[in-house]
Amino acid sequence: MNRCKLGSLLKIQHGYAFKSENYVESSQYRLITLGNFAEGNSFKYNDEKATYYGAEFPSEFILKEGDLIMPMTEQVVGLFGNTAFVPKTENYTFVLNQRVGKVIYDEKKVNKYYLHYLLATNSVKQQIEARASGTRQRNISPENVYDVEVDIPDISIQDKIGKLLYSFEEKQICNNKINAELEAMARTIYDYWFLQFDFPDENGKPYKSSGGKMVWNEELKREIPEGWSSTTIGNITNCYDSSRIPLSNADREKRKGNIPYYGATGVMDYVDEAIFDGDYVLMAEDGSVMDDKGNPILQRLTGKAWVNNHAHVLKPSKSHGCKLLMMLLKDVPVMKIKTGSIQMKINQENMNNIAIPEIPEELIYRINLILDDIDSQILHREKENQELASLRDFLLPLLMNGQVGFKN
Repeated sequence: MNRCKLGSLLKIQHGYAFKSENYVESSQYRLITLGNFAEGNSFKYNDEKATYYGAEFPSEFILKEGDLIMPMTEQVVGLFGNTAFVPKTENYTFVLNQRVGKVIYDEKKVNKYYLHYLLATNSVKQQIEARASGTRQRNISPENVYDVEVDIPDISIQDKIGKLLYSFEEKQICNNKINAELEAMARTIYDYWFLQFDFPDENGKPYKSSGGKMVWNEELKREIPEGWSSTTIGNITNCYDSSRIPLSNADREKRKGNIPYYGATGVMDYVDEAIFDGDYVLMAEDGSVMDDKGNPILQRLTGKAWVNNHAHVLKPSKSHGCKLLMMLLKDVPVMKIKTGSIQMKINQENMNNIAIPEIPEELIYRINLILDDIDSQILHREKENQELASLRDFLLPLLMNGQVGFKN
């Protein structure tokens, strides 16, 4: 092992201050932001909050596939030390936005995949954290990173470690891509059947396009197929109370386990006991309760979990499946069911009273066969990703410390 400072291995290029008045709905250039860094030390597309730029800017801020990037502002706790590789894109090119840095490394001294994981080690993260400044959102400078001390092996060993660890991430990236395509497929089928009402009729033809009769429904304020009626979210779900775990640093260490602890928008931690076990849908209850389109933030929950009091825990009743319930909930306008102005909250009574089409049982059965299969495939890949992440996290310190090596 050779001890050195990161400044001898890399330099960091600051991002460009793109002007908000030049943001457009679509263009050749899409901004890399702090939202593109996943908690698992990888790239996250964050399509719902994508920002495109429609004016001229210096060409040195154009990124290419494989560039290594890192956050210079801690948008969420623990973000410092995370890095990501710019993915391949076809319809646009990523550009380096402010508060994000591009890592330019010396190829003769360090393998880029090894560096990617070296920066994510606890030792490096702690040193960066100690050098950060600011109160509400902390920041680091390139000089803060350059001053971090590390121990690195010969480049040949780095190559092997980087290749092994990145093989896990490549599989996760592939799984995420497949899951995104499956989600899009599920949404397309649902929209076709229950928004356009072109579900297969008794002759296998699209109902509305083939002349199926539509009638006005006063509760829904829209036309629906003849013979259908309306119901409410409360009639097709059971809503269960969740409970907050006080997570001070001391409590967090005591309760550490392998049971996911969900908040309103994702897994916050892992604890040693569960209050839910089964299939549920989570809806953000307060704080950030809606996406950029004004629809609720939803999560899929399966197996053992603890959910805090910032999320509604919904279980479909009657014959609705979880995936069908998520499709129905995605179209609920949050502004109609929220309370509060500064701190928004989705009121359970308002949510239960939202009117939706009452889908005939025969169609529910048929759509569940399709959506449940898609749901199962997605959950399988998500579980595989969690197992890969656990294996990577187990091996990372052992490989970096030289406690585990490679046979010749």
